[in-house]
Amino acid sequence: MSVSHVLGVRFLKPILACGLLLAPLACGGSSGVSEGEVRISTVPTPPDYVSGGDVLVRVDLASGIELDRVAVSLNGQEATAVGPLAPTDRLGRPQHALMARVTGLSLGANQVVASLDGDEVTSLTVTNYPIEGPIFSGEHLEPYFCLDQLAPTARGPSRFAIGNGDFLDGSGRGEHCALETRVDYLYMPVGDDAEFRPLADPDRLPMDVSPTTTSEGKEVAFVVRLETGTINRAIYQIAALVDATNPQPDPWNPPSGWNGRLVYTFGGGCEAGFFQGTSTGGVLREDMLAAGYAVASSTLNVNAQGGCNDPLSAETAMMVKERFAEVHGPPLHTIGSGGSGGAMQQLLIAGAYPGILNGIMPSLTFPDATTYFIDTPDCRLLLRRYLNGRQISEETKRVMGGWSTWSTCENSLGPRTNRLGPDDCPAAIPQEARYDARTNPTGIRCSIYEAMRSVYGTKLYEEISPTPQVEFGRSPHDNTGVQYGLVALNEGLINKDLFLDLNEKAGGWDIDFQWRPERAEAERGAVRIAYQTGRVTTGLGGLRITPIIDERSYLDDSGNFHASYYSFVMRERLRRDNGHSNNYVLQRHGSGMSLAQENLALMDEWLTNLALDQSPGDLADKVVQAKPAQLVESCWDAEGNQIVEPQTFDTDRLYDNTRGRCNALYPPHTGPRMIAGGPLTNDVLKCQLKPLNLSDYRRVVFTESEWERLRSIFPNGVCDWSKPGVGQEAVPGTWLSFGPSPANRFVPLS
Repeated sequence: MSVSHVLGVRFLKPILACGLLLAPLACGGSSGVSEGEVRISTVPTPPDYVSGGDVLVRVDLASGIELDRVAVSLNGQEATAVGPLAPTDRLGRPQHALMARVTGLSLGANQVVASLDGDEVTSLTVTNYPIEGPIFSGEHLEPYFCLDQLAPTARGPSRFAIGNGDFLDGSGRGEHCALETRVDYLYMPVGDDAEFRPLADPDRLPMDVSPTTTSEGKEVAFVVRLETGTINRAIYQIAALVDATNPQPDPWNPPSGWNGRLVYTFGGGCEAGFFQGTSTGGVLREDMLAAGYAVASSTLNVNAQGGCNDPLSAETAMMVKERFAEVHGPPLHTIGSGGSGGAMQQLLIAGAYPGILNGIMPSLTFPDATTYFIDTPDCRLLLRRYLNGRQISEETKRVMGGWSTWSTCENSLGPRTNRLGPDDCPAAIPQEARYDARTNPTGIRCSIYEAMRSVYGTKLYEEISPTPQVEFGRSPHDNTGVQYGLVALNEGLINKDLFLDLNEKAGGWDIDFQWRPERAEAERGAVRIAYQTGRVTTGLGGLRITPIIDERSYLDDSGNFHASYYSFVMRERLRRDNGHSNNYVLQRHGSGMSLAQENLALMDEWLTNLALDQSPGDLADKVVQAKPAQLVESCWDAEGNQIVEPQTFDTDRLYDNTRGRCNALYPPHTGPRMIAGGPLTNDVLKCQLKPLNLSDYRRVVFTESEWERLRSIFPNGVCDWSKPGVGQEAVPGTWLSFGPSPANRFVPLS
């Protein structure tokens, strides 16, 4: 039986996608309607980026037009299901609309024609891509190892946990790593320490199934539908509450327990990719599911598996959301969640591909991968190498980089982080497939530069590669003109001899991330691309209209590289570019606390307020106005007491950032580039240079010979931090395509 019969309306003619905006009347006829009375949109995916041969569409009509007058055609193909939507949506807003699922889209452009009473009134092109991708993220990385091809790790053979006790072992098949879509049911039993259990038959609930009360106040059985499949060569999962009496949801009959919201989770890390992965950002989130939220993620939304490649992560999330809507219906809004590398993805996707995520909840925040890796080589290759060879105290070492403790560099950043180098491969990639400059120069280079080749482009590095035909991913990183320890010198914390010796001997690195005595030189084209394409987050683009709740656990004193200063870095970029950061709420507390459940409810309220605001005005202003009154910048002490005050970072107190009650509890520290004089935004990839000037050195007087030595160290000048970086004047674009989609196509510069 068709959905239209189930819902009690006669079956309509085929209804297909016609775009996100009002389509103009395209054809003649006497339908009796005026322009703007019919609106057709693909949901939730833009019409340029549909995948998998089917699409869910919505047709909105003026109130005087009967629903059964509408027909939309695509080469004679009919919608597989069609039916009216409720007179009001979940927020009580009136709607007069239909929704349909359409199948049979050809690869490439499809012409859609909508008619009223047989008269054509509007048309639009809908572009369909294969379910294995790509769409706009650029050519797929090759080689690419499916689940059954991954090397066994220390934890055992490669396999993917379903979450109900089952595993996928050797499931990848063919060049696209495809596996059969499967649906499992789970339930939560009664008990304080209970865990999800498999449910063989959702029509027959066990006696011990627990009830749960959703955010909408509905009490339902805690039964979850878990779908697992492959999209964009990644393994995805979607979890949502399901009605035991109707275990096969559809867009017209969503489960009564689902609150209409979707949480998309992102996993951490930052590695080169090239493999399918063995975990998602996590979808069996008991607290989220219990409140009625649906949860989705995929293996390419885990930064350590997706190549630290945010266009690929954005594309995958978009495609998984399309699948979600085709099963459960379009979500009212989508909320991002995840920490560390998961925070990077949320901020980058919201900034560069606005609309995929409506609100984001980063934790252990890094603004982006590109600028995070400014400080990493400074520690790993330069400061650590130099300072450990000197008879100086750990306190002196610490102040050279500005960290809370020297162990941040020595034990955290130093030995653990080498994502710029080609030899830092995940354990899942077989050893024989990896790059070696001498024995396997065409092997996989496990550098994030290689994972972003479609963005940054490639270059022949003849001084490294013994095979001239091999090109490597280009680097936007640089330390030319950087005066390491400048702030420490001016604060009297180090002497001029150490300052001169360090900067003379610090050196740089080559494309293989090996130390060299010369300073590192970025590829200027790659630097421009980083800014133009939004690989460096700013307050521009989508982030100015995105609600952001940043929950920061304080780890500075433990020597963890997730330093709290990175949250202030991201907030300062918003303030610099927009004049304020009022859409960014920063919360800080000790490492043993979590505000995730409360923040999810607050983010939901924020987005709901925004959706209900139908007044005219700039969306960025409306985002700030919609923020819940109780959502204010705060910190929490060890006893859980909330301290309400603005969270501040004093750039004039880098070594004693304790002003205010919250900073007294959780003093933020910094990194080597700020100690070299750089800005809090920490987004200068390659600095503009200026001549040496004696006035820049407040507490020391250089002798003539020392000044000449400094001039020989910096023959072309030193960083001028009062100016933007090289290429930083570029305005980042949004919804850029790196191929194959021609829509807003970006071509890497030479």
